[in-house]
Amino acid sequence: MTAEFAAGLDGRDAPSADAALEWTRGVLAEHTGRTTEAAARYESSAAAYRSLPRPYHAALTAAGAARCALGGAQDSGPAVALLTDSAAVFDALGATWDAARTRAELRHHQPAAERRPPGRPAYGDALSPREEEVAELAAAGMSNREIAATLHLSPRTVEQHVARALQKTGVHSRQQLGRVLGPASH
Repeated sequence: MTAEFAAGLDGRDAPSADAALEWTRGVLAEHTGRTTEAAARYESSAAAYRSLPRPYHAALTAAGAARCALGGAQDSGPAVALLTDSAAVFDALGATWDAARTRAELRHHQPAAERRPPGRPAYGDALSPREEEVAELAAAGMSNREIAATLHLSPRTVEQHVARALQKTGVHSRQQLGRVLGPASH
């Protein structure tokens, strides 16, 4: 099919279609394991899209080139820079899904020491900001239902926050919780 497309473009001045054809050839090369060829085709397509200018398509194809380069490169610096630039372009264009996907690829290729673990930050034995907020209101004498209404949470969620706050502080009552948290909580 790409041969038919190329034949249809032969002798025509169609830079956007030429860039699309090169991108298509890059996709086919990538999906058949020819990543070096794919990266070169993506880079060629990205350059063509940049000259049109078509920033979204340029960023998309540059990210493809980076993805292929990261697959086997010893020096990932240039590919990481391409992904970083692509994410910035996606952000500027409001392409949030593409920006998020590109950032996920960036995180995947960060050295393990620099990666933040997935999910929420762990607070360990310390109270999370929300647990502290709930604990302060509980220590001030508010019921779980009152806290829930104040913070727009479910009573069950408040109950869980109070239980974790009691456990983490090592106390057994809301009054003791107030003493542990200090005068700022009253």
